[in-house]
Amino acid sequence: MRAGRVRGAAPRALAGLRRAAVAACAAAALGGIGAVAQAQPAAPYGLDAKAVAVDNGRLFAGVKRVAITQLVVQFMDRQDGSAVAGSSRGGASAAAIVRLAGPGPEQYQRIVDALYDAAVAAAREAGLEVVPHEQLVAQPDFQKLLAAGKPSPVEDEKFTGHGGWTYSPRGLPVAWDSDDEESFMQSNRDPDPRGEQYRSGSSLLGGNTTAARWAEWGLAKALDAHLLKVRVTIPLAVIETSGGILSGGASVKITPKPRLARDVTRFTVRRENDAARVRLDQHLLLPADLMVLDKLSQQQDNTGGLVGALTRFAANTAKSEYRLSADPARYEAEVLAAARAAFARFGEVLKAQRAPS
Repeated sequence: MRAGRVRGAAPRALAGLRRAAVAACAAAALGGIGAVAQAQPAAPYGLDAKAVAVDNGRLFAGVKRVAITQLVVQFMDRQDGSAVAGSSRGGASAAAIVRLAGPGPEQYQRIVDALYDAAVAAAREAGLEVVPHEQLVAQPDFQKLLAAGKPSPVEDEKFTGHGGWTYSPRGLPVAWDSDDEESFMQSNRDPDPRGEQYRSGSSLLGGNTTAARWAEWGLAKALDAHLLKVRVTIPLAVIETSGGILSGGASVKITPKPRLARDVTRFTVRRENDAARVRLDQHLLLPADLMVLDKLSQQQDNTGGLVGALTRFAANTAKSEYRLSADPARYEAEVLAAARAAFARFGEVLKAQRAPS
């Protein structure tokens, strides 16, 4: 799925034909795989106290003015997993990849644009002054921040089993400061680890982080403000792999689970080396029927392959490809409703943290 840009307006007749063609292509892409839920009112999203956590909350008391230098939404559109198994009788390997069909650049950009306004509203509700965007981009150090990052959108192809597109609004660059990714990082060994698997490729490789950090420090000083850095990550599914204990025991299980990911869906407030964060401490699940899973293909090789040639064991391999399909309008509505609810809750927590004890 390649992200593209919408070009200039065409004559009305051509525009109508184009809209009809787009609708026909979308219907063809989603057809034949079972009923995909059509656009409908978004589900209500309530977040109780346990759903949100605070890291280093002591910093919030001194925050009065913020500048939004980062707002990124990471739309996962492909995930993969694999497993191997072996015994004295042979071995097996299984691999699967799942891709998202339906939502694309038009929905992604509208979502991120709307969430900028939601972030501003949440910060103001918390009693914070928000530096106008026009004032931010007029600063010389903003050009340094642009140079340190990449223009939105950025394709996020990672070696950790996840990929997708990262979008920013209002000309903000996709610029990662590794401190924001690493300061509070947690992980464990369950099939859906906390945070670590959703780190950006730039953060994992350490690219451009120093330049972004210095540019933001300059902006904070020039504007006499803390930086408000917002992130949302939207995975598709949970992929569980098992090597088994017998020959042929390797397996991969895919469970559709669209959600706003815990930990990395957050507001981070930073000023130089000090940072605090309000984050989801639990996944914020989207409706289970938002996406329909369909197996597209499976390739089986029972000839032994390279493993059999090297080990003289029988080796079986299986590769499967799946599609998760979502109605674009409903995907947009649900993601926006969930993220707005999370942002509103973040604002409430910030307000409480800033209140005199």
